Amino acid sequence: MTAALRARLTRGEAAMADLAEVGGDSATVAGIACASYGIDQPWATWARPVTPPDDLTPVADWLAGHGGPWSVKVSAADTAAPAYRGLSEWLVLPVYALADPVGAAPVPGLSIGAPRDPVEFLAVYGAQLAPLATARHLASPRYRFLVGRIDGEPVGCALAQRAGDTAYVSAVTVRPEYRRRGIGAALSVAATVAATGLTDGPVWLHAEDGPARIYRRLGYQRVDTHVVLTPR
Repeated sequence: MTAALRARLTRGEAAMADLAEVGGDSATVAGIACASYGIDQPWATWARPVTPPDDLTPVADWLAGHGGPWSVKVSAADTAAPAYRGLSEWLVLPVYALADPVGAAPVPGLSIGAPRDPVEFLAVYGAQLAPLATARHLASPRYRFLVGRIDGEPVGCALAQRAGDTAYVSAVTVRPEYRRRGIGAALSVAATVAATGLTDGPVWLHAEDGPARIYRRLGYQRVDTHVVLTPR
């Protein structure tokens, strides 16, 4: 995969920090996209430099001003940049881009569609993540929220969102008692199809080793590595 694709995905990730459309807390600080979801986790108050800055101080001040843990997400190749000297690796996220789409086997009784409301989506995704799935999110053309149902009950969820001139797949979650039935793969395919409807550009996602096996089967290829850095 080309450096141009990696740079395009980096710009797409930075675009996801713009939360103005959904009334979220975001800003561009010294040319760097920053956002806070109001969740007490390092990944939830974050910045995404497209290239390493000369000075991260203004960004760190904005992030730290939210009073909780925070992080800076960078490409693995940039982690040694001087601006990140006061940060350490918290999480490594392999990056996969869609190459040759493959369908998933049908799951008996499973239907996949838009959630009735945020509550239905969060019943699977987790109520603690409510700032990521508000009524404004569901109404926005930038997002495609999906719920998988069996006998009318939500058993899984997924999300596709426009990210600059790319589209990003995330939030693929299946209730524990319904796992190992192919529901995660079916939701991943549905989210991928939704993502292709949001952009003519690349469709991509982050996946750690376990889920990555599913995405490789569905036609995704590893193209980069992103690293989440937190203060030492």
